[in-house]
Amino acid sequence: MADTFLKNNLSIVISFMVAVFTAGGIYSEFLSIKSELTMVHDRLDKKILVINGLENRILKMEKQIEYERGFIDATKKKDDISATPLKTN
Repeated sequence: MADTFLKNNLSIVISFMVAVFTAGGIYSEFLSIKSELTMVHDRLDKKILVINGLENRILKMEKQIEYERGFIDATKKKDDISATPLKTN
């Protein structure tokens, strides 16, 4: 009975087997893409952390440079003021 079913409906059985193997192939591709996407996401997170760290260092350097520039300007102005005699009215 089962043997005659397979003989009469061989194309249906083959189509079913092809569908099962195709679904398995598609599933494995999705898993591969998922793992690759996870890896890319992790690498991107690390790069973002590095960029944020570098940005913070740059901001600290810029603050230090502005502080030094202001200190130098103030020192020059102080020297200029002390070098010129005071005018009295």
